[in-house]
Amino acid sequence: MKKAVIQYDSRGESGNIYWLLGALQQVMRKQRRITAFNDLRDRVFKAQSYAEALAIIGEEVELIDISV
Repeated sequence: MKKAVIQYDSRGESGNIYWLLGALQQVMRKQRRITAFNDLRDRVFKAQSYAEALAIIGEEVELIDISV
């Protein structure tokens, strides 16, 4: 299955982890994977860095930083 794509600006509002989680939640809700999202969200909250949080989110979607 091809991953959904989320475009974000790491220097802007959409680079906020909560914004990214909201976008991911919409994607996974459409896929009817609410429990999987909840588990992933918990892992993101336990992440030790922004990069680690992005890597966890990147397991489910392709993240494209448009600020680069």
